[in-house]
Amino acid sequence: MQERFAQNYAEAEHLLEEVPRFTKKNPLEDTEGFYEFIQNCENGRYREARLGRIIHVAGTNGKGSVCAFLESICRHSGYRTAMFTSPHLVTTRERFCIDGSMISEEAFLEAFNWLAVQIGQYRNRKPDYCPTYFERLFFMGIYVFARADVKVTILETGLGGRLDTTNVVRCPSVSVITEIGFDHMAYLGDTIEKIAAEKAGILKAGVPVVFSARRSAASAVICKKAQELGCACHSVSENDYKINEIQKKFIDFSVVSRYYGYGRLIAGTTAAYQAENAAVAIRTAEVLQQHKLDKITASSIREGIKAMRWACRMEELRPGVFVDGAHNEDGIEAFVQSLHLMQRLSGEQLYTQRCVVVFSVVSDKQYEPMIRMLCGLEMVTDFVVTQIPGARGTDLETLRILFEKYMDKRTQKIHTYEKIEDALAFGLSVRGDTGRIYIVGSLYLAGLVESVMEDYDD
Repeated sequence: MQERFAQNYAEAEHLLEEVPRFTKKNPLEDTEGFYEFIQNCENGRYREARLGRIIHVAGTNGKGSVCAFLESICRHSGYRTAMFTSPHLVTTRERFCIDGSMISEEAFLEAFNWLAVQIGQYRNRKPDYCPTYFERLFFMGIYVFARADVKVTILETGLGGRLDTTNVVRCPSVSVITEIGFDHMAYLGDTIEKIAAEKAGILKAGVPVVFSARRSAASAVICKKAQELGCACHSVSENDYKINEIQKKFIDFSVVSRYYGYGRLIAGTTAAYQAENAAVAIRTAEVLQQHKLDKITASSIREGIKAMRWACRMEELRPGVFVDGAHNEDGIEAFVQSLHLMQRLSGEQLYTQRCVVVFSVVSDKQYEPMIRMLCGLEMVTDFVVTQIPGARGTDLETLRILFEKYMDKRTQKIHTYEKIEDALAFGLSVRGDTGRIYIVGSLYLAGLVESVMEDYDD
């Protein structure tokens, strides 16, 4: 594959989208070889040390939210931050953030063309080397972040951990593993223990690890790996945080800490599951504070938690319209629990009017249990089922049959629309002025809905 240069951002994004047709996943040693190459080009301008303190985050659910909480905490502590996450919802630039804002089209284009030069030069050594889509994005991130003179870089794994592209980093300051559940089982294994072992593959000798202890089987695997590598373990369990109150716009919660007295913390979300993600981020920030990031304080942690915003995690796009990125069994379970908890703690009857769920899902997910859990939400009056464009989307008839299997036909109705914009328009019309809409099932769906909602606002 001949490397091509782009003249503008749109062309760069198009060329990147073409990459999967010509590549396959490279062995990690090949990725490490190219990483070593760019580390030493231009007199070491892109060495790992130029990324500041590195926080490496893996897990099944909550990775992006924990990254966003940590970024906000570090930024509010006075550090210049970089964050690499996936997937994007609307534009590829979302994957690269400097000080909380995605990079410009000009910076993206510059990084794309720089990488094309480096790949061309590296092929003098290894003629058949061709990085994948995700690898290219990661290497572009190294370029952007190293040039930005950041002090903290937060890296979210793409898939798994042990063989993930981001695992080429050698000296993270802390490793983080969020809640582990059943997802991508064809690649990571069919048991919690196997999946946990893949996620724990990001651990490095002597580097502390913070992890969610929600599942004992996963915790045992992580602790064993940490012991082998001499890593200090910091677990976060359900006993380490407590939700005090959920209001229309925020969660009031507390965290048990061995370092600080926070009092009550506020997170600008109504998603109950974000309390655990915030607790993981707080414990990580405490570890970082003990490892040279001494500007992190109880005050900056409180400010960072309150200021964090993460798209499509029980995000209210407009009054009464919420989008949540829950896209697997555990994610839907957390979403369902959030709605029940919100209703119980809010002190008011939130669902006296129509409550609509707009749903779609990609075909490689375990979507029947997801649908069964959603149908158990008694407050839902209408399910609006749509189809994600492309080969990965699950067809409407399959989804309709499953909803009819589990829903309560006396109180719940189902509606199907092939186009997402039609499904959303119907949902908006049927909920009236006071009802609620929840859009769940896929991050792809969430991103498409965000784009459609922008048209409503124009």
